[in-house]
Amino acid sequence: MPLCGVVQLGNILDFKKTTKQSEAIPVLAGNKYSALYGGSWSRSGKTFIIVYALIVRASMCKSRHAIVRRTFSSVKRSIFLDTLPKVLSICFPDLPVKYNKTDYYITLPNGSEIWLCGLDDSRVEKILGMEFSTIYFNEASELDYSNIQTVISRLAEKNKLTKRVWFDFNPPAKSHWSYWLFIKKLDPIESEPLVDAENYGHMLMNPRDNLENIDEEYIKILENMPEKDRERFLNGNFSESDDGAAYYAFDRELHVKEMQKSHGTIFIGLDFNVQPMTGVIVQYVNGQFYVSDEAFLENSDTYKMCNHLLTKGYRGTVIPDSTGRNRKTSGKSDHQILKEHGFQIPHVQNPFVTDRVNNVNRLLTDNRLIINPKCKKLIGDLEKVSWKDNKLDQKTDPMLTHISDALGYALWYLEPIQGMKKKIETNKYR
Repeated sequence: MPLCGVVQLGNILDFKKTTKQSEAIPVLAGNKYSALYGGSWSRSGKTFIIVYALIVRASMCKSRHAIVRRTFSSVKRSIFLDTLPKVLSICFPDLPVKYNKTDYYITLPNGSEIWLCGLDDSRVEKILGMEFSTIYFNEASELDYSNIQTVISRLAEKNKLTKRVWFDFNPPAKSHWSYWLFIKKLDPIESEPLVDAENYGHMLMNPRDNLENIDEEYIKILENMPEKDRERFLNGNFSESDDGAAYYAFDRELHVKEMQKSHGTIFIGLDFNVQPMTGVIVQYVNGQFYVSDEAFLENSDTYKMCNHLLTKGYRGTVIPDSTGRNRKTSGKSDHQILKEHGFQIPHVQNPFVTDRVNNVNRLLTDNRLIINPKCKKLIGDLEKVSWKDNKLDQKTDPMLTHISDALGYALWYLEPIQGMKKKIETNKYR
């Protein structure tokens, strides 16, 4: 056997790929990050062809690979006990493989290992202590992007293989990180274009592309689903953000612009929260609202926010979440802490959430709200926040909604939806 440990896979020519599966191979091979997405839960051939490609990679060189899912029970049931044995039986019938049913991995004759991992698994720390050549996130739409970044940090095994990260998923809402990463080619955290966008590939695979392997009755079941479910599970389309985008009037091309420094009055919209605590710097000039800067502090408190703002030279009037009158840090209310640091706080009362959001959309529609490109968190919030069950969705991504709330508080105080414009001391840009 050659030193690199190449495995003779035996008779694999009997396996006939569908047209879509054949097209998927160069996508998986040619990109560092690849996503196969589309309809159905398990009938479009995505998982099968990725597991097939993973075994082929593992046979090329002694190496370690991981298949990751949100829970261990799901990856055990769907991959270890189902797809993996099927792929081996159909595609590699002559390949002797050893199953480890204690730590749940398989070993190829060349010593390569394919590990199965759930992020709720008691073995996760052990697995994350290893290095891998391929990481495959199965049903990736169930995973938080922060968890994915942590696992990807283990893509560091030293061998001749080019490193690969593969994903498969049913397309969720357009606010999901997967849509931003693979379709929009934007960083889901910073909302900025990917610096290595050429390394990201994706392909749509639907049940109709796998008719050779599924029953026609299954297609009829999908065709008879409600329209929203049919679009996702049959046609593989990303849905509009759940019940709808909250800030539907925001358009990055219209509302994000470079701006000169202003000497006008500064207003600071502030949302009290620990994870994160957020603020926006707003100025009003010639009938326009300009957001020149933002503050986004994780695991923070009001004292840290005050010090952050003062360090950056921001003083003046804070328009906070009115609940800060009663919310206390170290025995003092948040409003009291702000006043002790020299900030002025007018009397404020939170509007209804729908009114606050509608007010932001009104100013966006009138093209009277301009945002500095450096305000990456705010831009991302305005593009991602959605309604769910008549509320702003804070469960899908707990880091969302806070900084757009801060903006909403400031704009409602300065010009509420009723059109009762406040008197604002302003100066023109110089």
